[in-house]
Amino acid sequence: MKQFGDGLFAKNPVLVLALGLVPAVAVTTTAMNGLALGILAAVVMLVAAAVNWALIPYVPENAKLAVRVLVLIVLVTFAYGVLVQRNPGLAAGLGIFLPLLAFDELLLRAGDGEKSLPAALLGACGQGLGFALVLVLLGVVREFLGMGTVFGKQIVSGALAPFSLAGTVPGGMVILGLLLAFVNLVSKRGGELHD
Repeated sequence: MKQFGDGLFAKNPVLVLALGLVPAVAVTTTAMNGLALGILAAVVMLVAAAVNWALIPYVPENAKLAVRVLVLIVLVTFAYGVLVQRNPGLAAGLGIFLPLLAFDELLLRAGDGEKSLPAALLGACGQGLGFALVLVLLGVVREFLGMGTVFGKQIVSGALAPFSLAGTVPGGMVILGLLLAFVNLVSKRGGELHD
């Protein structure tokens, strides 16, 4: 269970390890985009952890990265095909960032170094859910500030002018930076200079 909790909070991929920042900033203009990419990444990470755990011990050291990338390419291509069939508009909204998950450092690490299958799955599940939660949170904040909606439902109409910067990449970086600063403040871990 420690692997699950670490991936969710103590070693959150985005907020602590700073992995997956590009899709976190580029895709999360809406809560639905954040939820979709988060769920797809979590599922791919979970399956990749199981496959990698089973295959990697039999792969020569110099070919392990290539095998991990190949596994991710197959899984992401399958997930992309399913999403295009089920919801082409959402697939278009995620753009190039869904196929690029095949080369994301976060997913390449799925199940890395775990001694047992349950530990690999718990770690991947925790990190996948942690990644998804941050993407949804960023999407909710950016959609609310930028359009006054959450998951497409109007929350504020007319009372608050939209903050259009929130829907742009620079606005996403500012919001993510503020979220990172808040997490560092609460956890009392970030910002120190060490010799």
